[in-house]
Amino acid sequence: MIDSDTRRDQSTSFLFGPAGWSYQDWLGTVYPAGAGRDFDQLAFIAGQSDFIEVNSTFYRLPSARQSASWVERTAAFPGFSFWIKAYRGFSHERQPMAGQTRVFLEALRPLAEAGKLAGILLQFPYSFHCRRHGLDYLAGLGDAFSGLPLAVEFRHASWNQAGVLNFFRERCWIFVNVDQPRLSANLPLTCHVTNDHVTYFRLHGRNAGSWFSGAGRDARYDYLYSESEISSIAGLLRGLAGRVARVFVVGNNHYRGQAMINLRQLKSLLRLARS
Repeated sequence: MIDSDTRRDQSTSFLFGPAGWSYQDWLGTVYPAGAGRDFDQLAFIAGQSDFIEVNSTFYRLPSARQSASWVERTAAFPGFSFWIKAYRGFSHERQPMAGQTRVFLEALRPLAEAGKLAGILLQFPYSFHCRRHGLDYLAGLGDAFSGLPLAVEFRHASWNQAGVLNFFRERCWIFVNVDQPRLSANLPLTCHVTNDHVTYFRLHGRNAGSWFSGAGRDARYDYLYSESEISSIAGLLRGLAGRVARVFVVGNNHYRGQAMINLRQLKSLLRLARS
């Protein structure tokens, strides 16, 4: 269990949560093997994590009824929050229809009103390289999402440059630090802070053999970090103490609940470092 009483650094809080919660392979790994239809997976995760990253909203636009349900199901955990992954039309297709951003934001209103909306995550694909038109597109999309914390994830290393970081700092956007296999021109693991209040880490695993194979989501994110790898990541996170108010750490190596194991390890190491 990822306990919620970890002692915080006086100036930096470390928050841990998985990417998604609806996985069949979590039955018997994260969830009880005999869990039936009445078992609330989201409420279970809310009792074990600080937040969750919603990935269903990447595949289809959410509804206000849906987000109101998330508020109700996590009401017993007032400190629990949601990062919402933006609809793929904004990040992958990059041809949002008129009104899509309005529909998307209206759907999140129940979360915002309940104080449970941590922010919006824009995840761009590896094929999205740093170009002037890309920055212009980001600026326009950022305007549409103004007023909410906006975290942006790139997969391609061309975005890892001072000009981009300054572009983010000017807008108080959050540059997402990603851990992924060191292949081709993949963005390496960084430790950038472009917003004094929040920084964001997404741990995808290092499954190099399946990363570009096209074998599917489960194969790509089937990875359990070793103790030495987790220790190295914990050291990187400790270096952020005093630099930023909150650090969100997402485990996206979700297959068979491996993210939950690694997040517990990270939280334990950071707690020991402050004891």
